[in-house]
Amino acid sequence: MLKVFLGFVVSVVVLLSSAYVPLMTHRAYATSAIVLITRIQAGGVGAATQEFIVIYNNSPEEVEISGWCLTNKTNAPIACFNPPSSGQAMYLPPYKHAVVVSSAFSLLISSESVSLSYTPLSQSSGSITGSSDSISLIDHTGALIDRHSWTSSISAGMQFERRGSGTPFIYEDSDMAIDWSITVSGMLPLSEIEIDTTIVDVCSNIEGVQTILPIGKETNLNGECIDQEMTPLYITEMLPNAVGGDAGQEFIEFYNPNDEPVALDNYTLFVGPQFDDSYSFPSATIQPHNYLAFTYADIPFTLLNSSSRVLLALGVDGIVVSEAPAYVDPKEGQSWALVNDEWQYTNQLTPGSENLAMYVTNTVLDVDEAPQPCAPNQYRSPETNRCRLISSGTAAATPCKDGQYRSEETNRCRNIVNDTKIITPCDEDEERNPETNRCRKLVAASIPASCKEGQERNPDTNRCRTITKMPNADYGVLGTQTKNEGSWYAWIAVGGILVLAAVYAVWEWHSEISKFARIQYVRVLRFARLRK
Repeated sequence: MLKVFLGFVVSVVVLLSSAYVPLMTHRAYATSAIVLITRIQAGGVGAATQEFIVIYNNSPEEVEISGWCLTNKTNAPIACFNPPSSGQAMYLPPYKHAVVVSSAFSLLISSESVSLSYTPLSQSSGSITGSSDSISLIDHTGALIDRHSWTSSISAGMQFERRGSGTPFIYEDSDMAIDWSITVSGMLPLSEIEIDTTIVDVCSNIEGVQTILPIGKETNLNGECIDQEMTPLYITEMLPNAVGGDAGQEFIEFYNPNDEPVALDNYTLFVGPQFDDSYSFPSATIQPHNYLAFTYADIPFTLLNSSSRVLLALGVDGIVVSEAPAYVDPKEGQSWALVNDEWQYTNQLTPGSENLAMYVTNTVLDVDEAPQPCAPNQYRSPETNRCRLISSGTAAATPCKDGQYRSEETNRCRNIVNDTKIITPCDEDEERNPETNRCRKLVAASIPASCKEGQERNPDTNRCRTITKMPNADYGVLGTQTKNEGSWYAWIAVGGILVLAAVYAVWEWHSEISKFARIQYVRVLRFARLRK
């Protein structure tokens, strides 16, 4: 019965948990409140390749989306809007939608609704995985604009939809799971992208048409594009394997060696063994000669516990500003830090401040490690391997007090025994023991008392004892005769005991004796009758 009850409880817990999975296991990431991902369908009822993604300008300002791309959790581009180099600048007007659909889904709707069509990465499963995936919107520099992730399965024909309300329509952007709901696929909005075919060369002094300012370039007072002066920044510390759990505890630290503050708006952070993931910085500035650390709450990066690398650059394909060497299998609670111009592990975590070397708490030296030399006035003890003060042979010892002398064995002061000291005499009835030099009682040489008549003094014990005399016989020995005159009382005692035993036996078994007597009496009578 207990097993049945426990099984019922477990089943109820599993059902309740699964009911909340769609709302709790997916999360949105947004670094921009301007353009958001608002709808995602991973597959239709007819085919897994019937996918679509909708983005929305959640602001009153027009946004250029030229070169922006949508990627999945493997960072594979699903679809990209025309890059600026194509000569067609693409803009998303205020409070308008852009609809990106797969080629399989485009057959089900009118072309007027489609802003961009793409061929699925897989002709069987599509580009979006319904069971677990992450859809990201990145700009032309690779900076993350918005992201939505989920880890629970969504049924075919269902879609993730961001909540919103009002006129004009404003979508929720709290980076919480509550921003999203799961609904049945409905009518999609019309494509509202505007395309400007006017080509403007922003760098007329550079060969070719530059519709946007190239990475690593800046304009001077004459409007010419020149190489951007790189302001040095350093990656100085990172914590990839935090104690207990990595979530929320990992950090990456940067240092500004310049005399001026440096804004991070144009910098890009690359993380991964092959710098697979790139992230833009939030609005932040590093003050002169200061450190600044970023955690997952600031930038959604992940540092692998096994091995990884970190790089800082201007833009996605720009100039490398700083690169940290790869760490390998860091211990829990130890950061990979730049200390004294050398990368090393340390157990003293200092996010946002100067780095410190490893703090060693044990005193056991490695076999191959050479101990630090002792001070000039010290020597190393062969027993403890520790430094001890050298005793100076010329150092004068503190003189002893009056009445004391210095012992040659212990080198300590001891009291002097005065030989002329008068010894207290013993009492009249005492004498001084030559061994202990103490007084003891005198043993009086008294004459023992005479023994009584018929006794003599034992020379061994000095006590009196009775004299045993052998009688003189004036006749010959006739033989030995033994008399037992003194044992009569023993026989009386034995006889008394036997009598008492007989009396007790008669009293104890009187019934049996009486019965036995009657039987014998009857037998005697019968025998007598037979004789007659």
